[in-house]
Amino acid sequence: MAEPKGDKLYVNLSASQTRRRLKAFGHGVRKVQSAGRNRAVIIHTATGQHARDLELKFADVGYSSNQEQPETIEQSDDPRAI
Repeated sequence: MAEPKGDKLYVNLSASQTRRRLKAFGHGVRKVQSAGRNRAVIIHTATGQHARDLELKFADVGYSSNQEQPETIEQSDDPRAI
């Protein structure tokens, strides 16, 4: 089966919850797929303002345009720690 063409947007929601949020939204959304537990990938062709609108839909739960999670650096509260 061929992969739909478009950009990918990874969101921190399950695929079913993502589909519910996108119901009647449009903006070039081609497909929503599961990308693991509580993670979905939206394949879309949105550009410009429509792409920003799509990202704003998921701003409260977090999203990424690549599959890797952003690295977090843990810092100690102790000022002597190096």
